[in-house]
Order: sequence, then structure tokens, then C-alpha cells
Amino acid sequence: MEKIIAGVFSLLIGVVGIWTGFRQLRNRSILNRWSATKGKVIERGIYQPNIPTLSSGGFRYAPLIKYAYHVDGKEFVNDCVHPKRIQTPQHNTKKWAQKRLESFPDEVTVYYNPEDPSESFLIQTPKTILWIVIVASCFAILVGLLFFLAR
Repeated sequence: MEKIIAGVFSLLIGVVGIWTGFRQLRNRSILNRWSATKGKVIERGIYQPNIPTLSSGGFRYAPLIKYAYHVDGKEFVNDCVHPKRIQTPQHNTKKWAQKRLESFPDEVTVYYNPEDPSESFLIQTPKTILWIVIVASCFAILVGLLFFLAR
């Protein structure tokens, strides 16, 4: 009975992972078509994102990059480094966050949603990460199938 439950659980994780990976690849292709403009960094700092995590407190620091940009004569301010549609803020040690913070120049390229210019980001999520999710999900499906074959 345990093998059946483990197999179903692995298959479920694999299917959800594959669905998520391909959906985020589609989101990424949509984000690639967003317009770009120049922006200016107006605030830099380090903060602790309010997201659930299993890591210890020492690995809860993220760089805060607040930037301003203009679209059609209107000014917008945002702090999203990566697209919110795909990933939450990256976090690690305070030293890592400081180093990451210093890697941003004073003038940045801002990618914004032409339909809602207040939605923007600075760095696109790499395809490699999304393909790793898909491959790991396929592995979970194979493990689930092995549980069923081992019965």
C-alpha cells in the first residue's frame, strides 16, 4: 500500500512540475515581448522577503533595488528585479545580497508591460532554471512509475 501511495505522490509531483515548467516557459516568452526603456536606480538596500522558506535566518536577505522609469510621459517606480509572474525574490546571505546589490549600475534597462506599464522587471528568469524544473519533474514521474512496477 505504501508503494502505491508513494507512486501516486511522485506522479502527482511530476505532473504538476511539468505543467508549471511549461506554463512558466510560456510566460517567459510573453515577457520577452515586453517593451524596454531606461530607468534610474533611486534606492538601494537589503531586506528580508516575506515569503515562506525552510532556510535559516542567515539566508533570508535580498537586495532591494528601487528604480524609476518613464513611459508615455508618466513616471513609474518599481522594485521587481525578476518577473513576479515567474519567480519570487531571490535570497541568500547578507554578503550575497550586498554583492548582488552592487552589481546593478545607476542606470538600468527596465522591461515593462505595454498594457500596464506599472508592471516591470530588470532581469529575465533564465530558461535553464525552467528546464531543470521540467527535467526534475520527469524524474519524479519515472520514480513514481518504478514504485508501481516494483509492486
